[in-house]
Amino acid sequence: MLCPFCLADTKFKPERIPDRLAPVYLCAQCREQAPALYVQDYRRYPPVVTSAVGFRQHGKTVYFAALFYTLKKLGLPNLWPTFFTMALNEDSLNTVYENVRMLEGGLLPNSTPKNFPRPTMLRVEDIPLLRRPDWTLLFYDTGGESFEQPTQMVQFASFVQRARTAMLLISTTDLTDPAREMQRLLNTYVVGMGELGGGTREQHLVVAYTKADRLPAAVPQWTTRWEQLHEYLLSGTVETLSRPRRYLRRLEEVSKRLADFTAQELEAYEFLNTARAHFRSVSFAIVSALGSEPEQGRMAMQVSSRRIIDPILLAMRNSQPRWWE
Repeated sequence: MLCPFCLADTKFKPERIPDRLAPVYLCAQCREQAPALYVQDYRRYPPVVTSAVGFRQHGKTVYFAALFYTLKKLGLPNLWPTFFTMALNEDSLNTVYENVRMLEGGLLPNSTPKNFPRPTMLRVEDIPLLRRPDWTLLFYDTGGESFEQPTQMVQFASFVQRARTAMLLISTTDLTDPAREMQRLLNTYVVGMGELGGGTREQHLVVAYTKADRLPAAVPQWTTRWEQLHEYLLSGTVETLSRPRRYLRRLEEVSKRLADFTAQELEAYEFLNTARAHFRSVSFAIVSALGSEPEQGRMAMQVSSRRIIDPILLAMRNSQPRWWE
């Protein structure tokens, strides 16, 4: 089993400790206590290491908050009748509901410090868009400074080596030279993975363009040359998820169109070539976590997340555990 704390392959045996009525499951390596449901249901709900890779202030923490908000508040059980989510320990429960509460109140989560994070563990049940519908999502979020140098990545973001899908969150409107800076981020990631003893050729890559509500003002051709992407973003409500096959086909079409956008608009040819050479597959998504620009750390209007679920769907699709392949 994968320990969600030290990320070692280990065994969990029930152990008795003082003042506890029931046995607990301690990792044989780090001695951290894993949630009982994580251990007991491991094969039914295999873990997906979900790691947001990106620069500081590119929307990683807000993306996770908006994802929790979408899963809890936007009526997915009305579309997927047997769907639900469930946090697996007290820390995860507090993180999920605190993020939902903040976004409901127009507040944004604080920037994540540069440290090795404890995961937020969330079980998702019966997602009809996926061949395997039940998962345990392990969310790891660390400061963007951790991805500025390979040595920082090794120290503060070693969780990336256990992810079957690497998820890059990039706000192109926050970059001075997108092609150069995107290539540096990817180069740093590939080198860091090598230093961690892992290999990106066993990973899939999902590139999610964040803060996409800014793109119409930043890209003059956004509503003409990239009309399909513009329409897809604007129609990004959860209702379209009620038709799984159509949704997945559209997701693939948009991914190809975003690859064209990356080449033709951003001129990030080196980034594309590096990604295709070093990963099993490369997919693209576009998201707006909030739907509009915040003002002084607060939302001026209600959160209206768009396409927020797309990157995590791609990550889950690519992260099937080896015992199911």
